[in-house]
Amino acid sequence: MMSPDRLSEILSAGRRIDTIHTVHVRGVGADPGELTELVDHGRMIALTGYPQRVLFTSGEGMMRQEVEEVFRVFTTIEFSLPKDLRNQLLPFQQASSDQLSEELESWLRIIEYYARVKSAWQLSADLVVRIPQGNLSIDLASRLDQLSWRGAFRVQRSGGASAFSLEQQQAEYGMKLCEEPYRVMTFGACGQMTGCSGAQRQRVYFGGLEEDSLQGLWEGSSMELWRKNRTDNQCQGCPGLGSTLRRPSLISIYESVGEQRFHEYPQQQLRKIADESEGHATSRSASRTIFCSPRRAS
Repeated sequence: MMSPDRLSEILSAGRRIDTIHTVHVRGVGADPGELTELVDHGRMIALTGYPQRVLFTSGEGMMRQEVEEVFRVFTTIEFSLPKDLRNQLLPFQQASSDQLSEELESWLRIIEYYARVKSAWQLSADLVVRIPQGNLSIDLASRLDQLSWRGAFRVQRSGGASAFSLEQQQAEYGMKLCEEPYRVMTFGACGQMTGCSGAQRQRVYFGGLEEDSLQGLWEGSSMELWRKNRTDNQCQGCPGLGSTLRRPSLISIYESVGEQRFHEYPQQQLRKIADESEGHATSRSASRTIFCSPRRAS
């Protein structure tokens, strides 16, 4: 757990950068809901002045929190399936049906309770339930639709792992790698800037604010080197690493402008450019202008 002093130091440094406007609270070794100081940390983030404050949780420990206060300090609360439950729901897993049903019902009851509190107190925070893609999502969506106060939350489907290797994506489809190293500043519980908010392999750290400024850490040579080589080390096997665009004509753009600037093309604009390159008529000529200012964290 990050100390209040270290959290305050990081929040204050980030607030001085006008392009940083969102704080995500999430856990790797444990769920944020297990933190006894979760509401206090949320209040600190709110008082520092961040307009968007997002809590990512699997629901573990969330029934022990002051639910109304959690809604007041975070602008979005996003629930996802606990890892153990998600694994048990996979079709090739063998799990006790009674235990599985009990765990799933418990997870649904947590969501229903949060929806009831949000509705009863007419709280403005957004309540989101994220479920996996595929056949599993159909059953879960149906179960969620049967809950009371269904109108108080919305359901989103998460992206799954790519079916193709990175090499195959580059060779045949065109690709867009995860944008987190160019859009998100991540700090671990020890207060060190780290490479990702995921839990893939051994985490990599780039130093803390006692060693360099926030901008110095973000633009430092060690993080630049990690961005360049991440597909060969810490990011291998991460389901969120890359999403296929399935357009061979985009490969040349990716190779000519580089990973960072390729990320700055909106998806719709990429599709228009691919249509032009492949000879498909478009209603309007696609603008090739891209956002060229230095990397900025969101």
